[in-house]
Amino acid sequence: MSNSLPRRHVISAALAAVVVGNLPASEAAPAVAPTLRGDDSDRLSDHAALWAQLPLPFTPAQAWHLLSPATQAEIGAAIIGMALAEYVHGDDMAEADQFHDDALRSAAGDVNSKLLNTITPRLWALLPDLYGPDGDHPAWALNAGLAR
Repeated sequence: MSNSLPRRHVISAALAAVVVGNLPASEAAPAVAPTLRGDDSDRLSDHAALWAQLPLPFTPAQAWHLLSPATQAEIGAAIIGMALAEYVHGDDMAEADQFHDDALRSAAGDVNSKLLNTITPRLWALLPDLYGPDGDHPAWALNAGLAR
């Protein structure tokens, strides 16, 4: 398989998201502390150079910390679900690496699209200082002359 992320990491992360995403918050914590992951792998880029070009009220990383832990968990699980759905859908993989069940692959593509199309309005509602009020550009973009 040509993906840079080993399949076992994707499956493990997705399984954790599915388990946490389907349980009420009070039941989401396992009885035994899980092995935390992430500190020993490559970090995602924060694209600081791009954000520094904009007069943002706060960076995306700072925006994340403005969200409640429950909302962070909701969005994090949705992102992991999107990545898993994209993996199951498999359009970016060689045919030999794709899942054999076309109905499953199609359903995964639908889930990926649905998550992508619902996460954006959710973020806009949660962070209007960053994204602007519904139907308008944010004040930082208007004040800097970056938008009309």
